[in-house]
Amino acid sequence: MPVSLVVTGTPEKANIVTIAWVSLLTSAPPTLGISVGSRGFSGDEILKNKHFTVNIAGTDIMTEADYCGISSGKEVDKFAKTGLTKVPSLKIPSPIIKECPLNIECELVSSSLFGKTHHFVGKILQVHMDTDKLRDPQNPGSYMAEAMDPLIYMGGAREYRKLGEKIGDAYSIGERLR
Repeated sequence: MPVSLVVTGTPEKANIVTIAWVSLLTSAPPTLGISVGSRGFSGDEILKNKHFTVNIAGTDIMTEADYCGISSGKEVDKFAKTGLTKVPSLKIPSPIIKECPLNIECELVSSSLFGKTHHFVGKILQVHMDTDKLRDPQNPGSYMAEAMDPLIYMGGAREYRKLGEKIGDAYSIGERLR
């Protein structure tokens, strides 16, 4: 799973939590889901603020991303400690992270607690992508995965990995079996 840095708060006081449990849920309206442990600080902050950003981390910030997942925002300013840069969002108070090639602004529309995990549904309000990661700067869907160089988390092994080579085209490779 790609590593995401989820930010909630304001430009003056914002918290970062590292998660790999992010999924697009619907395209109309555009929504995504995130899962955050209930024992920490971040889930309560998302519930309080009602907004968050999802920032996809690249391999170049692996150390900072890991730190944001093993430290509590209750005790430390993770932006100050890591040197990551807050950038104001366009639609919500929670900032985005400059060092991440893909940033998604979300408004909280639903939440539930299942076991020890908060499940949040965010309505996607704005998407930002580094244009140098796009084949066509006018088309956000033309991103080059290898240029984004996303940090990948392998849960069972508890390892970070780089993206491997392309091996097929989705929604067409299966046509061979028709």
